[in-house]
Amino acid sequence: MASLSGNRLLGSRWLWFIVLSAVLIGSYASVSMLQAINGTQPQREIDRGIEYLSGAEANLSLDSLLQNDQLNWQTEQRRLLSYGMQKEPMWFRFTLSQLDYRQKWLLEIDYALLDSLRIWFMQDNRLLSDYSTGDSLPFRSRNIASEKFLFPIPQSDQPVTVYIRIQSSGSLKLPLKLWDMEQYLVYSGEHGLMLGLFFGFLVAMGLSNFFFFLTTRSINFLFYCGYVLFLGLTLMTLHGIGYKYLWPENIWLQGRSVVLFANATMFFAVIFSRELLSVHRHSLLVDRLLKISALVFLGLFLLSLLLPYWLMIKTFLLILIVEVFFICGVGIWLWRRGVAIARIYTIAWTTLLLTAMFASLETLDLISLDINSHYLLIAGASVETILLALVLAISFNQQRQQVFDAQQLALNKERDLREAEHQAQEELEYKVQERTLELEIALRELSEKNQELEERNTLDSLTGIRNRRYFDRRYQAEIRRSRREQTTLTIAMIDIDHFKQTNDNLGHLVGDDCIKAVANLIKSLLKRPADDVCRYGGEEFALLLPNTDERGAKVLLEHIREQIERSPVGTDAGDVSLTVSIGFVSAMVSSSIDDNTLLSQADQALYQAKQSGRNKVCQYHSTASQE
Repeated sequence: MASLSGNRLLGSRWLWFIVLSAVLIGSYASVSMLQAINGTQPQREIDRGIEYLSGAEANLSLDSLLQNDQLNWQTEQRRLLSYGMQKEPMWFRFTLSQLDYRQKWLLEIDYALLDSLRIWFMQDNRLLSDYSTGDSLPFRSRNIASEKFLFPIPQSDQPVTVYIRIQSSGSLKLPLKLWDMEQYLVYSGEHGLMLGLFFGFLVAMGLSNFFFFLTTRSINFLFYCGYVLFLGLTLMTLHGIGYKYLWPENIWLQGRSVVLFANATMFFAVIFSRELLSVHRHSLLVDRLLKISALVFLGLFLLSLLLPYWLMIKTFLLILIVEVFFICGVGIWLWRRGVAIARIYTIAWTTLLLTAMFASLETLDLISLDINSHYLLIAGASVETILLALVLAISFNQQRQQVFDAQQLALNKERDLREAEHQAQEELEYKVQERTLELEIALRELSEKNQELEERNTLDSLTGIRNRRYFDRRYQAEIRRSRREQTTLTIAMIDIDHFKQTNDNLGHLVGDDCIKAVANLIKSLLKRPADDVCRYGGEEFALLLPNTDERGAKVLLEHIREQIERSPVGTDAGDVSLTVSIGFVSAMVSSSIDDNTLLSQADQALYQAKQSGRNKVCQYHSTASQE
């Protein structure tokens, strides 16, 4: 018992070591990414001398602005030009001076979600160049094919005045940067590389968990895959990558992509959390609230297809802030109740949801951040994705361990039962020796009864053929014989096709008649005494064919399949035509192969037969099981 406690403590220490390593690695990768992105700094951020117009005056045209000297231009004092969510347009103007006109310069607006963006480069009220772009136009309309808004500055040895008019149904931001073109090429390469690594990581996590779902059929892997997919799409939209590469001509989707993908992300996040933590085992009320939360985000997703973007994004951000505290509270509550994985889960979700909350507050213009909120989301998502993958792996391992423990308990009980039977038999034999001939006769009669009972216990009550218990014993014996004598053993699994439909349409009594008919027909087609057929469970049968190679097994099993197909079963409901799918494996068992390998391979071959159309015989080809 002390050793077991020590192993658990050691496992716990190793687990937290892995968690700490994941957090440190994710944080280091995120910081390194941000440092690399900011490593090549622009010539300068334009945060001085910017003037703006808002309100009714912002609806004037450029000509009206140039002709009217009485407009109330206000000087912007803040470093970050962020104005929250407003539907009205805004004008900005500033002057670029002291530029080396022999170099090529770029003006960057580092915010990819502006609906309408007009920009004019003027010199002494003379137009040098102008551009019109934004999400309300196809991506091809941009003069420079970049996910960010880039504009070449006209080369001139005189100051250039820039007028900008922006309008957006979402958050209104204008992060301006002035770049030397050569420096921007270096920055763009670093920025693209870091984002590529991050999104490549998300794709790898999504694909790996989708493959885990295909192999394990655990729905949690599918929920996690959906969460990672839509999280990646949300971040790609925020950075303008989705509009550049995935839907460059779809203006409608670009206008709604953020709120659509964000709601889908939270929908999968909530249902994933509910299933992962098995909340229903601890509180039906909390479980019901999580269901309602998931339905709310699903409803917002559907409404986002119809209602205006500005309304849905505000609604989503407000609900998200509440959901942050709720989900983190659930994690902490389960943590205090002793749910081990809730600890890592809480750390993971707190990391991402808090960064999402800060990004939401910054979008609503309630707080001001020194870092682009989109990059903050990437940093939080990096740490959270690693930790959630770890939690999912731990949860799956716990479930598998529970199944293994239950199987081990059943095996221990069966072993104890056998030992008890053996001990009782020894005591009985000892007493028999001390009794008279009359007792010996009684013991002989009792032995015969025991043999009859044992015989009955190995027979299936419905079909009269051998049952699963007999098959398990005989299977182990034949495996050992094949390994010892180096003879070929064939294991076949037979399953009646579409049997559930027969039960549902004709009733269980007819279904029982069909099972008995198939069992008797298979038994009649086995000619060698060593060959045996057993009812494995339900409408499934298992065949043991010692000293049978794959060619002989193929002939016999194909004959069985054809006879069943040609022999309708006569029932009270009329003749019922049946077909079967058969999977088998033939191998010479070596000492390196686990006892249950052939049975698993035969079952896989059966699955292949059913997947490829049913009513056929499929063989599992294995070279690893042969010497």
